[in-house]
Parts: sequence; C-alpha cells; structure tokens
Amino acid sequence: MLRRAGPGDHDLIAGLWSAPSNAQWIEPPEPDEIADAIGGGMAFLWDGPQGVAGFATVITWVPRVFGLSALVSTQPGTGEALLRAVLAEVFGPLDGHRIGFDVTSDNTRAIRLYDRLGFQKEGLIRECWLRPDGSWADCYLLGLLKREWQP
Repeated sequence: MLRRAGPGDHDLIAGLWSAPSNAQWIEPPEPDEIADAIGGGMAFLWDGPQGVAGFATVITWVPRVFGLSALVSTQPGTGEALLRAVLAEVFGPLDGHRIGFDVTSDNTRAIRLYDRLGFQKEGLIRECWLRPDGSWADCYLLGLLKREWQP
C-alpha cells in the first residue's frame, strides 16, 4: 500500500536511497532532497506484508509536469506495484500531464518495467552520470503522458 512519507521516515528513506545495492543505479540524494520531498508531500513509501518494501520521490518541474527523482524497491516483485501506485497519484490527485526521468541504459530490469508501463524513450544522454566506481553511464530519458497511462 502506498502512503505519503512523514518527517519520521526521513532516515528510513535516506538509508534505502544510499544502500550499497542501489549505488550503481541511483544517484545519492542532494542535501535537502529527502526533507523537501517529505515536506512537499512528494515522498511515498510502499508498505508490504513484511514492512516497508520501497519508496519513491517525485519533483515538480513545472505545473502538472513531474519528475521521478528516486524509485527503490527492496523486496522482490514490489517495484511494479509501487510505480503503478505512484503513477496513480501523479495522474490522479496531482493532476499530472506527464512524468519523466532518466535511467542508466544498462539497467535492463528497470527498463523492462518502464516499457511495460508505457514509458517512451525520448532520448539518450551520453556519459551523463559518474558512478561511484569511476565509470560513466549513458542514460535514457523516459516519459509518460497521462493519455498514455494504463492504470
């Protein structure tokens, strides 16, 4: 079940975001990024049968246009349900027109999920992210419009 994160969830999100298993796929948060997302009602936790199973943070680029700044699933099989629930928030109560983000081009598991949910590849940014191991990663820009979303 999706719920909005509160101030007491900050350290939990920070720990999940910074977990070594996520280091090759997701950039560390900016200094106030988690607190700002929580304060703005744009940080979400996914509660599974065994506790918190993931989180997502969303940012507003311009009115009705959102960016997915982080998505982390910690229990197998929960990523799709988490992302579907976040999309329901973005295209429902938040009245979003579009949501976009980038993903490293070698994150094939995530790309399969995004393809399944209707995201479109809108471009490639070459060597856009320096990974902790010193290698550069190419990133795809992905986007989904409200009219393309299939709940």
